[in-house]
Amino acid sequence: MLAGIIFLLLPLFDIKGVLQHLFVFIGPLTLSFVFLGYSFYLLSKRKQGKGFFWDDEGVVIDLNGNMVYWDEIEDIKIFQSSVTHMRSTVIYPYYTSHENIRIRRKRTLPTPEHSIDLFLIKKPKEHHKNLIKVWEERQTKTIT
Repeated sequence: MLAGIIFLLLPLFDIKGVLQHLFVFIGPLTLSFVFLGYSFYLLSKRKQGKGFFWDDEGVVIDLNGNMVYWDEIEDIKIFQSSVTHMRSTVIYPYYTSHENIRIRRKRTLPTPEHSIDLFLIKKPKEHHKNLIKVWEERQTKTIT
């Protein structure tokens, strides 16, 4: 939301030169509406109770409420893209669970990993740390 507000205020600093540099004025203005619109979309999803969370059954992997169950998860890691430098929590299910997850998500092809982008989460480091902690506790319970 902060990026949207910054892009909204940025073209207003040179209000006298709007007609001379119309594209420079419209570009950041349009980009600000995109950022603000997406942030309000995520805020409305949080208020509806939809978001990224986990419970006794498993981990919700998207805003539609699709879930990967705890017994289907093989590994959870953090991934940083070398191109965009964006971080995400990646959930790797067991190979034998790919088909069940594909049917549940109503997809045509199975997905070998499920990514939760950390810029979508309010406190991403805490979310990832707590998710790893809960998953490791569940792994030790199933082993013993």
